[in-house]
Order: sequence, then C-alpha cells, then structure tokens
Amino acid sequence: MDQDNLKNLRKAASTDALGKLHLFNALAFGSNRDIPDPYYGDREDFEAVYTMLFAGCSALLPKAGKVLRGS
Repeated sequence: MDQDNLKNLRKAASTDALGKLHLFNALAFGSNRDIPDPYYGDREDFEAVYTMLFAGCSALLPKAGKVLRGS
C-alpha cells in the first residue's frame, strides 16, 4: 500500500477506523516510506521488495508479540 492507497482508504473509513490505518513501514520502522509495487519491474525489483517486507516483518513481529502479551 502506498500513500495514495492510504489516502483513499482514509476518505472511505469511518472515524473509528482512521486510527487503525497505517502504512506497513510506519508500523515496522516508524517510516512513511512506500514499499514500491514491483509488478511492472524485473526480478531485482521483486527481490528488493521481498527484502523490504522480510525486514519489516522481522521488525514488526516482536512488537506484535508485546501487544498480544500486554507488555
């Protein structure tokens, strides 16, 4: 999801849901950097996105664990 997707979701979201909409990198790293869509790219583009997502998931999972444990 990129900034445009997020903007469109926020327009359609209820007031209660607005605080639940975030970019992946914002949750994982505290960054508003978009993860690019590699669809029209080549293998290297897909590998770069995979690396970004893997690093983000690796950073996000411990945070999610803390939330689920209530710590």
